[in-house]
Formats: sequence, C-alpha cells, structure tokens
Amino acid sequence: MSGLWEDIKNAYFSYNGMGTNVFFLFVAIFYFLIINKKRQRNLLIYEIFGILFLMTPGIANGILNMSGQNTDHWMVYGILNIVAVVGVVMTDYLINIPTKKEKIIVIVIYILLLQAGMGLNYTSQHLEFITNSYKISNEVMEIAEQLEFVEKPRVLAPEQVAGELREYDTRFAVIYGEGLSFTQENLEQLQMETDSYGCNCLVINSEYDNIEFFNSIGFSKIYNTEHYEVYAK
Repeated sequence: MSGLWEDIKNAYFSYNGMGTNVFFLFVAIFYFLIINKKRQRNLLIYEIFGILFLMTPGIANGILNMSGQNTDHWMVYGILNIVAVVGVVMTDYLINIPTKKEKIIVIVIYILLLQAGMGLNYTSQHLEFITNSYKISNEVMEIAEQLEFVEKPRVLAPEQVAGELREYDTRFAVIYGEGLSFTQENLEQLQMETDSYGCNCLVINSEYDNIEFFNSIGFSKIYNTEHYEVYAK
C-alpha cells in the first residue's frame, strides 16, 4: 500500500511540478467564491464544469472522440484548464489594484511563487531536455516509428514490447492485459489470435520468424530489429 501511495505521489508531482499548479487553481476557485461580482462568480461554474469534463478521463475521452480529436491526450486539456482559470483570476485581481507600483510588486511575488514551486533549481542537469523519460528501449522506439506509417495500427506484440509501445504513443491500439493470449511457438494459434483481436500489425521474437507463413496469411515484413520482426497488413 505504501508503494502505491508513493507511485501516486510521484505521478502527481510529475504532472503538477511540485503541486504549485493545483495550489493556484484552488486559490483561484476560492477567489471566485468570495468575490461579489456576479460575472466573476459565474466563472466558477465554468471551472466546475472544466474540472468535470476536462480532467476526468472517461468523460474527456468521450468529448475528444466526438470532436474528432481522439488521438490527443486528455491530460493536455487539464493543463489548459488550470492555465485559463488562474490567468483570469490574476488579470481580474491586477485590474483592481490601484497603483502601477503595487501591480508590479504583485506580479513579482507571483513569479517568485511559481519559481519556488519548481524548486529554484537552475542547474544544467535540471534544465536539460529529457528525450526518453519513460526509459523506452531503442528497439521499441524503432518499431514504433515504423508502425506510425500504418493506418490505424492495431498491434499484437510480446508483453514487454506492448507496454512500451503504449507508453511511446497512445495512438497505437496495442493488445495487452489480463487474459491476453499470445503464442509465438504455434504459428497456427498465433494466426487465430491475430484474427480474433483484429490486428493488422504483429511483432514477434526473431527466433519464431517464418516469413513464408506470415506472407500466406496476409502480413508483410516492414522492419526488423536485433530481437524482433515487425509485420503489417
């Protein structure tokens, strides 16, 4: 249980910096609650629906699918929601500050709070761009780049490859999870599995490769790595 809590905490900090974004969001909501202006109080309704529709995976995915944006990751819209609400509150608050000097002071304090939430760490190691934060293997990245050329890829692959493919690009429909049947040793059984899952892409270990068989069932080899063969229809 403690390990699960640690994973949740790490995911929260990865998404929200050190929690600063969500802190400012709740401050903004509180501001909406206490302000007397009807227009600004009405924005609270927008924020409630924003959290409900854009920060809830199930609802957000439905909205994105209906809008034709099902390939986009719903968490991006959660970030935009926070930025919009906090931006409105800061603008409204600054407008009501009487002097220019006081406005500058408030802006500086706000910037310092944002920077403090990031840890005030300006070392080159902290600021450098992370090219592979999920530690996906080079082989899987090569495979993923080739699968991007396949229209609506639906992939059957070994468990390790399947998990990393899904992390690399959520647009891939990767067949994996409890109850998955994937038998590389028996090619006839493998054919039944690809048909059953409706897969148009197949990744197998090189030791089980049989190009004549896969060609006979409609697959063509599109790529190979040191350990894997990649087929597509």
